[in-house]
Amino acid sequence: LALFKLGVHVDVVVTPCTFASGKETAFLLKQEGIRNVYPPERYWAIATGREKIPREQNGCVLFLGGDILHAKRLGKILNYPVAIYSTGRADKNVDLVFVPNQKVKSQVLERVKEEKVKIVGDLMLSSLSYRQLPKNNNQIALFPGSRGHMQSILPFFLAMAEEMKQRDSSLEFVISFSPFIGAEEIKNALKKPNQALGGVCGQFTSDRQIETNLGLKIPYYQNRQYEIMETSTLALTIPGTNTAEMAFYGLPMVVVLPLNIAREIPLEGLVGLIGSIPFVGPIFKEKLIWKKASTIKFTALPNLLVGKEIVPEVRGFLSADNLASFALEIFNDKRLLQEISKTLLTLYPENNADELIANTLVRRWGSARR
Repeated sequence: LALFKLGVHVDVVVTPCTFASGKETAFLLKQEGIRNVYPPERYWAIATGREKIPREQNGCVLFLGGDILHAKRLGKILNYPVAIYSTGRADKNVDLVFVPNQKVKSQVLERVKEEKVKIVGDLMLSSLSYRQLPKNNNQIALFPGSRGHMQSILPFFLAMAEEMKQRDSSLEFVISFSPFIGAEEIKNALKKPNQALGGVCGQFTSDRQIETNLGLKIPYYQNRQYEIMETSTLALTIPGTNTAEMAFYGLPMVVVLPLNIAREIPLEGLVGLIGSIPFVGPIFKEKLIWKKASTIKFTALPNLLVGKEIVPEVRGFLSADNLASFALEIFNDKRLLQEISKTLLTLYPENNADELIANTLVRRWGSARR
């Protein structure tokens, strides 16, 4: 949108990614300021030159995530300079690297000359702002994710909510679904829990709630995640971008990664592609995750940012009962919640990374104007 406001033509190529929900193309088509959207199934035709995309006299490739090889390939096809936004990875052959902070810049400088690196702030959070909404001291938010493993996580989180509600009747729960999740996917998740992880079944009610088999009713919303983050006291979530968004709002969280469903955990790069091979791929990925799990210190973005545990992470072969006890213990420790919230609020300040990136690209390469 920042590029559109500067009068620039914007074409989006959605590259293959193991973390994708499959709904990105449809979402992008609804966004203002995008001229063309090329879905992942057309990427290889573009990358091999079999399909052409519009090329203006001036322009560049801006890569926002994934395998940098895709960015370099598109740059070569279009004969454009390549700029990337990086949270750690970079390539000496790209023309410009935008980074969120000094820590990432230091990492990138091991591979890229300093004149190519520019700090702009955290792009993930550049559109966020505080609305000064009142906090609900009894509200716990459930964020079951946007990828395929939502099917397993949602029943698991509902079982946790039932257990916690039985122990403390004053608790209020709310579910935030990703805009990339469809109603049918939610219905399917509510029909049958994953036996490897456990959970409870449920159904939609007429007043936009999910009712579990034990009668617990929880309201659910889409596209209101930031309101929920600002008004909740604690969140239950899986690792992902939303852990940084929660940190922006100072929302304490328990980050859950059940290795019971290791086959459903997406992985990057070649390993992720191998893991998608029918039959043998999931077995390979499961064994690899089990082997590497003990060597990974953190998965939550706030913890990764500072190199220590600020928000609690729970990994391993999990059960809803035990995790409910742990989450309730965190929720009832008001001093701890205050300390976590105060620390989180210092990590991700408001920024205008999108505008800084757009202005830099236009100044440097005179990107094609409408």
